[in-house]
Amino acid sequence: MGLQARQLHPLFFAEIVGADLKSPPTPALRDFVEDAMATYAVCVVRQEQISDEEHLRFARLFGDLELPPGYPNRRSKRMAPELFYAGNLDPEGEIKPPQPSGQNIAKATEVFHADSSFNAEPSKWSMLRGVECPPPEFGGATLFCDLRAAYDDLSPSMKDRLNGLRGVHDFWEGRRRAGLAADEAMRATMPLPAVTHPLVRTMPNGRNALFVGGHCVGIEGMDAHDADALLGDLYEHATQPGMSIAMNGPRATS
Repeated sequence: MGLQARQLHPLFFAEIVGADLKSPPTPALRDFVEDAMATYAVCVVRQEQISDEEHLRFARLFGDLELPPGYPNRRSKRMAPELFYAGNLDPEGEIKPPQPSGQNIAKATEVFHADSSFNAEPSKWSMLRGVECPPPEFGGATLFCDLRAAYDDLSPSMKDRLNGLRGVHDFWEGRRRAGLAADEAMRATMPLPAVTHPLVRTMPNGRNALFVGGHCVGIEGMDAHDADALLGDLYEHATQPGMSIAMNGPRATS
């Protein structure tokens, strides 16, 4: 069977069939995935478990890898340096006890966000790998949204209003708003200044997309109250039912 992409949602999201990530990747696979991502925004490859090395080899087809942030106590000896561990096991493989909300640095990831939007150069993609996935009835699903479809669904007047506006993305302020009580020692692990990005970005294929989420905490040059109101409206619009799809299980990302 050759490579195929099967759309799984009316607006976006596809399953890539026929990709063997355990074999050395080819230019044809790279080009196919690039085209599929441009079309569907989110793609899933289902196959037998791959290793960290095979994961990284596939990821490097699409550009340089972002080194993981220095989250306290988030590294695992089972992961390669370029992999960010997002599971619930400690370095000895034991289940970590739940942390109080005010001390859980990952709490903010429970709200919709674009990974690494707080960097001056946001990530091209996030590549996620389910290592140990519970049955769907146990919960733990992640919702994915298509911010291109969200932009398309805006009114003409809102599109005009957003033209030229830049959102302020701040890692620590986003987490503060999510309830994290970050002290100076914690902030020192990731001394990230706030950055700005257009509220509307144009993708390489020419489609426009909103660029909002949990890390976007203000709008450059706009009163904080007005910015919060506008960003809140855009957030609700982008995450409304019908514009998202759920995938189950814990992830490891590069």
